[in-house]
Amino acid sequence: MNQQTKMKENTPKEIAFKIEGIELLEYSLNSPLTALPDKLEYKFDLGIEQKISLPAKRVFVVCSITVSCDHNPDRLAHAKISCIYEVPELESFLDKSSNDLILPDNLAITLISVSLSTCRGVMFTLFRGTFLHNAVLPLVDPQTFIKNGN
Repeated sequence: MNQQTKMKENTPKEIAFKIEGIELLEYSLNSPLTALPDKLEYKFDLGIEQKISLPAKRVFVVCSITVSCDHNPDRLAHAKISCIYEVPELESFLDKSSNDLILPDNLAITLISVSLSTCRGVMFTLFRGTFLHNAVLPLVDPQTFIKNGN
């Protein structure tokens, strides 16, 4: 069951969760026709989507990352990675009156942060030994992906 998630403040500070898996959903690497300069600034187009399975008590954080640069107009690489988390108390965040699942901000931010770090490592492994070996996903504030339900 996929439900739209909203965020809620004033929730418990500690929420138990554990990582269940990491899945590489999509991956492409497009070699440029001409060599790229040594010192190149890469651009990362990053999208994050959260999907929920309430019966399975799972949160799926899906990160889509596209790598490009000013020197080359084409997309250099793309990866879509899903990080799967078990949240035993997921049902406690269900608003029974609206049937919306309202994830607390602190949980959503933590899951996004762990997912971004995981994606950075997966991409580093994928790019190792290629022309993108220096394209490391930069640090990103996970709060920029939080939309308040207000």
